[in-house]
Amino acid sequence: MIELFALALIRAQVAAAAAVLLIIALRPFARGLFGPRRAYGLWIVAPAAAAAAFFPSLAETMDLGAPARPLGAWAPKLVMLWLAGCAIATVVLVIREHLFRRRVRDGQAGPAVMGALWPRIVLPADFAQRFDAREREMIQLHERTHIHRGDPIANLVIAVFGVLGWCNPAVALAQRLIRIDQELACDATVVALRSNIRADYAKALMKAQMSVQVSPLACGWATHPLILRVSLLNRREPSAARDVTGFLTMTFLAIAAMVIVWSVAPRGPDYRDLRPGLTAHMDPYTGAIIWAEGK
Repeated sequence: MIELFALALIRAQVAAAAAVLLIIALRPFARGLFGPRRAYGLWIVAPAAAAAAFFPSLAETMDLGAPARPLGAWAPKLVMLWLAGCAIATVVLVIREHLFRRRVRDGQAGPAVMGALWPRIVLPADFAQRFDAREREMIQLHERTHIHRGDPIANLVIAVFGVLGWCNPAVALAQRLIRIDQELACDATVVALRSNIRADYAKALMKAQMSVQVSPLACGWATHPLILRVSLLNRREPSAARDVTGFLTMTFLAIAAMVIVWSVAPRGPDYRDLRPGLTAHMDPYTGAIIWAEGK
C-alpha cells in the first residue's frame, strides 16, 4: 500500500541520517582502536538502520500507542517525487560515468580501477613518465588490492544507496566520507601485506596529482586527503585480538541499529483511517483480527 510505503520511506531517511551522524562521531575512535579496515566496516550501520524502517515496528507488532495520521493525498505525491528524484540521480550517475570513461579512452584518467562486475586497472597516458618503476609498482599494487577487496562492487552499492537517498543530505555526506575510509582501508591492507614499502608508498601518494573529476564507481588513486592517508601509514597494525574485537563490534552496532529503529519507530496509520468503511471481526478459530468492508 502506497501509504505505508511512503511512511516507511520517511522512516528510512530519518534512520539513515541518524546512523550517519553516529558513524561520523565514532569513525575516529574506531580507526584508533581497530584500524582503518574495521573503521570502514562501520558504515554497514547506515543501510542496516534504513532497512529496519521497512519492517513492522515494535509498536505496530504489539499494537502500542496511538496510530499515526494518514498522509492522505500526499502519500502518492511523495512517492512519485522520490521516484522522479531517483531517476534524475541515476541519469546524473550515468553521465558522470560516461564522462569518466571518455577520459579513460583519451588517456587522461587514472590511476584507478573501473568497472564493478569486471573491474580493470586504468592508467593515464603519461603513467610511465610521471612515476618511476618503484612508484608504478606501488600504485598498481594498491589498485589490485581494491579489486581483491571487492571495492568496485562496494562502490556500486554506495552509488545505489546514494540514488535511493538523493533527498537526504546525510547520505550525500556519507558517500564522500565512506570513499575516504575505503581508501584508508585499502592502504592499510597493502602495508599489512608488505610492511617494508611504507616509505615508497607514501612517496608515491605525495607525488600523485589530485584529480577533481572522478567516476562515482571508480577506485581512484590519490583522490582523497593525502595528509591523512600518509599519516596513517606509520601506525602499527592492530593485533589479531583487536581486529576480531573490531569485527564483532561493527556487527553488534549494525544489529543494534536495526533493533533500535524497529523498537522506536511509531505506529503507522490504522486500517480504518486508510479505508473508513472497514470493520473488525475476530476469527473464531485463530483469534486473529480480520478487517473487512462493513455492511
